[in-house]
Amino acid sequence: MDAGSLIVTVDDRERLSAVPGLLAGVPGVVVRTARLRAGDYDLGHGVVVERKTARGFILSLMSGQLFAQASALTHGVGRPVLLLEGGSLYETGIAIDPAAIRGALVSLAIAWRLPVLRAGGPRESVEVLLALARQAHRDAKGPWLRPGRKPRRPERLKSYVLQGLPRVGPVLAGRLLARFGSVRAVAAATETDLQAVKGIGPQLARAIRDVTG
Repeated sequence: MDAGSLIVTVDDRERLSAVPGLLAGVPGVVVRTARLRAGDYDLGHGVVVERKTARGFILSLMSGQLFAQASALTHGVGRPVLLLEGGSLYETGIAIDPAAIRGALVSLAIAWRLPVLRAGGPRESVEVLLALARQAHRDAKGPWLRPGRKPRRPERLKSYVLQGLPRVGPVLAGRLLARFGSVRAVAAATETDLQAVKGIGPQLARAIRDVTG
């Protein structure tokens, strides 16, 4: 495998989609198959994508699975993304109140803080996935940067620095400091050590190690 290759891990339940095959045909992309705990495409560096067709989105909304999946993504993944593939959500042929669709999109964006991207079909989905993977790869090479003014007090500064890690907010930063005591100790922690902190699952621990490692 070339050192510059992009590695994409695809959930084995995505085999009926055309996307994995198209990805495998892209030079410089290595596709692996596994059973993912959340999402359909693990792009590395904490970026995990759940792909849904327009019809699949509506059916999961009606069955109640949509928000369960959103919960799994946002609580167990570093940087989750929902990718909607296909035509309009309002023209799937399924009888559903348009207000319910709008409400679901608003909830995903505001309550779950889950980015929602669109693609017209499988080929465009591949382009979106590649763009996300490349951006994540570039981000992982840089320092933990956060916008805004840095606090002066040492304890607040430690929390501020830790919040530059994937999906780490003030609460999780506090838990990390309570367990490890310092930013240096967090950076040295293994994935197993990190998973001992409430709110950090295997994928988030891996995403943090991708940055600190």
